[in-house]
Amino acid sequence: MTVTADPGRPGGRARGTARRQRGGRLRCFLRLALPFFLRPAGRAAALKFTLAFGLAIAAVWIGFERNAWNQTFFGALERRDADAVFRATLDWIWLLALLVGVSVQRAYLERMVEIEWRTWLTRRLLDRWLGRGGLWRLESAGGIDNPDQRVAEDARLLSSLTVELTLRVLLDVVELGLYIGVLWYLSGTLALPLPGGGSLDLPGYMVIAAVLYAGIANLVAHRLGRPLAGLAARQQHREADFRFGLARLRDAAVEVVLLGGGRREAGLAAGRFDAVRRNALDLARRHRIYALFQTPFSYTVLNISMFVTAPAYLAGQLDLGGMMQARGAFSTVVASFATLVFVYPKVAELMAVLGRLESFEQALADRGPRLCPHPAARAAASDALVLEGVAVTTPDGEPLTRPIDLVLRPGEKVALTGASGTGKSLLLSAIAGAWPHVTGRIERPRAGWPPVVVPQRPYLPGLALGDALLYPAEGGSRADAAGLLNAVGLGRLVADLDGPPRDWDRQLSPGERQRLALVRALLRRPHWLLIDEATSALDAEAETRVLALIDRMHPPPAVLMVAHRPAAIAACDRVVALHPAADVPADQAPA
Repeated sequence: MTVTADPGRPGGRARGTARRQRGGRLRCFLRLALPFFLRPAGRAAALKFTLAFGLAIAAVWIGFERNAWNQTFFGALERRDADAVFRATLDWIWLLALLVGVSVQRAYLERMVEIEWRTWLTRRLLDRWLGRGGLWRLESAGGIDNPDQRVAEDARLLSSLTVELTLRVLLDVVELGLYIGVLWYLSGTLALPLPGGGSLDLPGYMVIAAVLYAGIANLVAHRLGRPLAGLAARQQHREADFRFGLARLRDAAVEVVLLGGGRREAGLAAGRFDAVRRNALDLARRHRIYALFQTPFSYTVLNISMFVTAPAYLAGQLDLGGMMQARGAFSTVVASFATLVFVYPKVAELMAVLGRLESFEQALADRGPRLCPHPAARAAASDALVLEGVAVTTPDGEPLTRPIDLVLRPGEKVALTGASGTGKSLLLSAIAGAWPHVTGRIERPRAGWPPVVVPQRPYLPGLALGDALLYPAEGGSRADAAGLLNAVGLGRLVADLDGPPRDWDRQLSPGERQRLALVRALLRRPHWLLIDEATSALDAEAETRVLALIDRMHPPPAVLMVAHRPAAIAACDRVVALHPAADVPADQAPA
């Protein structure tokens, strides 16, 4: 009779959830493994893995020969045959040298497979996160912590743990195939006396004892080690939070010093570390519980083998050399069959890594469309940008702004105004295609699209200044950069165009960074320019001078500018006001 757990009961729900998690992690693993190993580079890595496995089999064979060597050596000792002992010693040295060479080359090939697979994994995750709009979707929707850790750390752990565990399991299967026959042969038949007289003949009793002993050990290991996966996942999460907090503090070091917030930040960092410490203690306690079982099991395997093989020796079925050989075979069979006991902590860590990567991949797949115009957008029949009844909403469809109508023609400059927090920045993002949650209709112009966007907080990558100004392009002419730097009052930076990479966000003031962001936008000679308060850190004179550069472009771009200050508004041809939705106070709406 088949009994199915009732999903309405807590136990049934828990088991169903566990099964779904295991199924999801298996599918995630296949998505992250099969595409790589089916590619030419992956097939080359698979060949290296096969060679590593072959070398591992050679190491098993050497171990098998060393196990047989026990019979030769200890038999010679028992006979007090000095010449045979000397020859066996030379054989041991030769086998040891061969084992060292095979093991070193095997380890090298394993590392090569790990590096090549990790390289592909990292590039795949980076492409999905940064190259297909996943960065914006994750940041805007939330729910995924520390995606950088999943790219950097989890990809490394997945490749290294998988290669290590796969080789371990395959070798255990090979060792079982080699040693279980030897152990069965050496076991002979054990006669167990029965209470009423007579005896029970038990052939291959050492094999039966090894399988029972290892089977019970595997069950206990699973029972004790099961909580390790959840604790390991939580530890990875909290370690990443702690590191991210410290990195963020480093970037804001000047502001913290000026605010006198050092002690407060130290307390916050200590609080995040305390979460790391508490979970680490829980993990250490669980490891201790597991070690209370694993350690004595590891230490007693050899001794148990001595007790199991002793009856055959006492019965005269084995000499001392045969007993030592049987002892080694028994230990190998137990260790191979009970491999879960030794690798469970790493299996738990691998499950935690797969869980994190599965949620990461799921988030990238489910968080809306890629970085492209939202479903309401389409190409216009004219050369104008047209907005008809466009309103920004939340991801759930709740309106944040009132509908707006706008026609922006080539060469026009329009100022978009409104109280702080009315959704002006989100509207620009929607027009650019980075925010899909809008209603109404957006018609994109036929020519010159997509627009160049200048955000309020400019991003300057840590490259040479010339490369930072041409970002995101790689390379290109710097011919116009020097003139524009002089025009915006940053002539002193001309010498840095071909200089070494620098952390420009830390070395330049907010106003200087905003001017560089506008220079970068103008270097791309845009037809359509979206500016989000990108001159807010400039004084009135510098703002007027920078905005005048736009009029000197030929042809001049169409500009939609979020503006509050008189100089920016005066530079525009007309003004359009944006208002929050009737039920959303302006101070609660997003920018």
